[in-house]
Amino acid sequence: MENFDDFFTETFETATLANNLVTLRGLRETATGPSSPESILQAIEESREHLTEHLPWIRDTDIFDIKKRIRSWILNEKFRQGGCWLIYKNPDGEISTDSTTPVAGAIMMDVNIRNHSATLSYWLRKGYTGQGIMTEAVKLISAFSFATLKLNRLEILVSVDNPKSAAVAKRCGFTEEGINRDFELINGKFVDHRRFSLLARDVYSCLPE
Repeated sequence: MENFDDFFTETFETATLANNLVTLRGLRETATGPSSPESILQAIEESREHLTEHLPWIRDTDIFDIKKRIRSWILNEKFRQGGCWLIYKNPDGEISTDSTTPVAGAIMMDVNIRNHSATLSYWLRKGYTGQGIMTEAVKLISAFSFATLKLNRLEILVSVDNPKSAAVAKRCGFTEEGINRDFELINGKFVDHRRFSLLARDVYSCLPE
């Protein structure tokens, strides 16, 4: 392969990804309708108590904070440092469009080009939990990361008090590596996190020859 930094810089984008259950679309600052900052805030407000347990930034989020976060993620994408995809549940198994389908959640990627790796994080609107949506979103991002972006490693870090998020990582083939002690300050308390990883060779070594 050519120099990886050059390859990744030319290749990375928050491309639309989809399967029968979900569609992932890259965050855009000028988006309207269900992808607008106001609609994203509404999704968060409907699930604020549900999300705040593990995402402390949710508690005081307002429209100005949402717009700031959107600009931050767009800059990350511009400089190939990461990106954010909005998650939509496909109606009737058909790829969703921004104009008709509400946002179900988001999945974020922080990239470390030097190490050919990335860390994934995500949140899901309360009314969309328990339907396999996040599992499918992580699978789509993982396939894109290895097949298109040629990354070598993905990580997911989840609170030890968040078994549902850990279950997503396991269903997607991630291996638990250990505990990061006092990894994050959540609601005034230092919380340990479980570290999961998936390597390119974990995926491709399982494919039939």
